Amino acid sequence: MRIAIVSDIHANATAFEAVLAHAKAIGYDQMVCLGDVIGYGPDPVECIDLVRRHCEWTLLGNHDFASIYEPTNFNAVAARAVFWTRSEAFEGGWLKRRLAALEAAREAGELTDDAFTEARGAELRADRERDDFMHSIYPRRTLLGRYVCVHASPSRPVNEYLFSADVLQGERKLKRNFDLLQLPVRDDAGNAVLDAEGRPAMRRASAIVGHTHCPGFILEIDQDRLADADEGAPAEIRYEWEPFDVGVSEWSPGEAELPLSQRFILNPGSVGQPRDGDPRSSYVMLDVGEGETPDRFTFHRVEYDFRETQRRLQALQAAGAPLNDWLWERLEKGQ
Repeated sequence: MRIAIVSDIHANATAFEAVLAHAKAIGYDQMVCLGDVIGYGPDPVECIDLVRRHCEWTLLGNHDFASIYEPTNFNAVAARAVFWTRSEAFEGGWLKRRLAALEAAREAGELTDDAFTEARGAELRADRERDDFMHSIYPRRTLLGRYVCVHASPSRPVNEYLFSADVLQGERKLKRNFDLLQLPVRDDAGNAVLDAEGRPAMRRASAIVGHTHCPGFILEIDQDRLADADEGAPAEIRYEWEPFDVGVSEWSPGEAELPLSQRFILNPGSVGQPRDGDPRSSYVMLDVGEGETPDRFTFHRVEYDFRETQRRLQALQAAGAPLNDWLWERLEKGQ
């Protein structure tokens, strides 16, 4: 089983289409999304439709939540983009333009009355389905095999950032999150296994998250579980950040980088708005191991025409959309 894991598309259809083409060329069985389908970018409607078409499921990101419900703790630039996204995707902005284009085509003789009526009905139905789909994204966490999937962090699934700097400055935050990565043990029939005291037996798990837009993983180094740990050495747990290095196009961490005995929190990076200094889209392909074969994660960078996305953002600005220059400037910088 090969699973493509995408996150933080942020209404950048050009980037997402490039990732879809790349993943299709490699081959995959299933695609899932960790949230933030919309927000910031020029194509909220198009990206919702692409996710509906290609993803088995998507989680609720903080920008999805903000656009559907209400932004909280958003800076002014992000909040203005949220309200514009809402007006486009959920308050009829995009639909009005689409229906006006159909009306113009009918008046120009490019559509018959019957074809216009059929096309108009199809657009209205699609708009309702799109709205229903986004309002139905209630999961804040789900399981992908043995991995806990959330948009942000295990302890605050929608809006807590897990930064690379936390391995040095946020040990308590990381411990709180790793302590939550426990899953019940089940037998072959799917029934919960009980421990000697009659409580559900638990096993350690790892997590896959988005939100920071920076690909890589935080590794929990539990000295007691390392095969080469010195006998009698004091118990020690520490954290390390392993990035998907800027400039590299593909990376499959090996056993030395991602020991099977250790837990990790992996981030596939962002499809639509990378922030690690590399402007290319980032996503991860998970090859699920069978039998004694271990799982394998492969990070991918995908080039896309970010200037096309910049042009669309600038055109929307010129038409009066309250979108800040930084939203298009940052795409070239990967910031």
